[in-house]
Amino acid sequence: MTLLALCITFLVLLMLGMPIAFVIGMSCLVALVVSGESMILLPHFMFIGIDSFVLVAVPMFVLAGEIMLKGKMTSALTDFADILVGRFRGGMGHTNIAASVFFAGITGSASADTTALGSVLIPTMAERGYSRAYATAVTIASSVIGPIIPPSLTFVIYAMAVGGVSIGELFVAGIIPGLLVALALMVMNYRISLARNYEKRTERYSWRFIGATFRASILVLVMPLLIVFGVLSGEFTATEAAAVASIYALVICMAVTRTLDVRDLPGFLFSTAKTSSIMFLLLATSSVLSYILATQGVPQLIASAFEAVTDNKYVFLLLLNIILLLIGIVLDLFPAIIIFGPIFATIAQGYGVDPVHFGVIFCVNLLLGLNTPPVGSGLFIGAAVGKVRLEELIREVRPFILMELLVVLIITYVPFLTTTLPRSLTALLGSP
Repeated sequence: MTLLALCITFLVLLMLGMPIAFVIGMSCLVALVVSGESMILLPHFMFIGIDSFVLVAVPMFVLAGEIMLKGKMTSALTDFADILVGRFRGGMGHTNIAASVFFAGITGSASADTTALGSVLIPTMAERGYSRAYATAVTIASSVIGPIIPPSLTFVIYAMAVGGVSIGELFVAGIIPGLLVALALMVMNYRISLARNYEKRTERYSWRFIGATFRASILVLVMPLLIVFGVLSGEFTATEAAAVASIYALVICMAVTRTLDVRDLPGFLFSTAKTSSIMFLLLATSSVLSYILATQGVPQLIASAFEAVTDNKYVFLLLLNIILLLIGIVLDLFPAIIIFGPIFATIAQGYGVDPVHFGVIFCVNLLLGLNTPPVGSGLFIGAAVGKVRLEELIREVRPFILMELLVVLIITYVPFLTTTLPRSLTALLGSP
């Protein structure tokens, strides 16, 4: 009865359009009332859900991204991306995707990627003959690269939820999958651009312009390297790395490029607080939901269901991918990680799946849900930024989602793509 009340309340509130954090919180409240448990459990587990020192990294990474964004570092990255890939057919589409790869080193957030790059590149692509819906589709499809390549808030939340997994190793493990996603999207963009006769850049840039763009871009691209090598070498923790990233961004934008001054500080501090508070509310209510599911024996039921179906690791991974895709369709990213991460990570250990490999599979799979209806936040943000109808955007983004699904299958069944690099770097840097 408790689970039934939880599910009905969740679905009804979700269909009414209530924000997902409140949907989860109200559903948990109804479930506690039906089960007869004390209401004190609601604030108790909400507090437990955010009572972790690791989570200090979240506002720090968000702050670093805000500083870089308001410090106008995106233009150098888009110019650099255009220099590298703009001369291929569909050049501005390739530039959009490559810029997302570089931009990943700033925020690790898909929504920030869509908003910052989309506001610049979508109008530019439209001026060069691309449909606005297609330009927006490229933008939101490539935005999922942001949370895969370090620094990644998604991996921070996953490591906190599951425990026993190195954040530094997860950061490094995401590099190759992120690049594979970018390559797959570029292949699809090239094919569509050929069919629709989209543009490519024909003019050549001067060496002077290339040198100036590279110098401006390198200031941004150093930040993810600083974070990854610092964490893996043991020089600082992930939380300290986030603070270092914020200080680095502040120094660059205020002392080197001088695109910010002291008067700008209150604005992006407020923006950081607002973004972080939304994320913490999601984590808090998801913690209550995890408790209710655990007391109702849901993890054991899921484990038993897998064991009844198969004892083969590869079949388990296939079923897992299907289930995660369905979860991503109906549940937002961070609640899905908090609720299901510990459950599936434990089951995966029983099948002998490497914890770092599993973490990448789990997170990348759920990230695809950002661009799938009905609750995909990437779709709604993209439609607002690109000023296009949601139906048109969904139609245009489907080929790119198929390519991302192909990458998910590749990283699922070729584990060395995710495990070799973190282990090699850990051994090289001597991290304990």
